[in-house]
Amino acid sequence: MPILEVHLLSGRPDEVKSELVRELTDAVHRTLGSAPEAIQVLLTEYQDGSWNVAGEPLTLGKAAARD
Repeated sequence: MPILEVHLLSGRPDEVKSELVRELTDAVHRTLGSAPEAIQVLLTEYQDGSWNVAGEPLTLGKAAARD
């Protein structure tokens, strides 16, 4: 049973997060051959200011610019 854990800043629409989960599930199914029912995806969201890079708080806007 594959379990994927994804950490991201909060603020993305539910539709975007659902699409991410579907795409990750499909990729694991194709790559590992696991049944989709057995694949679990855990999303952990962090509020602005609780994720820091290079000593500075990261916001969703800054994270998008880094992508």
